[in-house]
Amino acid sequence: MHYQMQEGYVTLATGDWRDRTVNMLVGTHLPVKGVSLVVTREPLPDGMSFSDYLTNQKSVLAKELPKFRLLADNSDNMNGQPVHNLEVAWDNQGVAMQQIVLVINNNRNILNFTATIPGEVNEQFRTELLTVMRSFRPGPAPAETGETAP
Repeated sequence: MHYQMQEGYVTLATGDWRDRTVNMLVGTHLPVKGVSLVVTREPLPDGMSFSDYLTNQKSVLAKELPKFRLLADNSDNMNGQPVHNLEVAWDNQGVAMQQIVLVINNNRNILNFTATIPGEVNEQFRTELLTVMRSFRPGPAPAETGETAP
């Protein structure tokens, strides 16, 4: 079985291989320095519903992030799959932080898109980050046409 990565691919031996990679993108062109977009993957545990998973994740965030505040908490659908948007604020050693999290239930494989922003997030910046996260489409990317993204 071949496993595709940004730089190429590897051939895996026979067995039950699960993609648990973490991708981190840093927008060096953005007006706020230190912004990152991280994508993590994990299977939805057997017997656990998407709702149960979300409840657990919110509990973990509330316990692990100092001065945790939940700013947004809403469900939606995207590409025919359930998604959930969380926005949280917290304190990182005296620095105010905000995170925008889009959790996608992609056929019981959970994708967490997490944008972390030092300081406050203005509406334009928030919209731009959510647009990037919501642009996710399962499967291979279409061939490049030379056009740029909006």
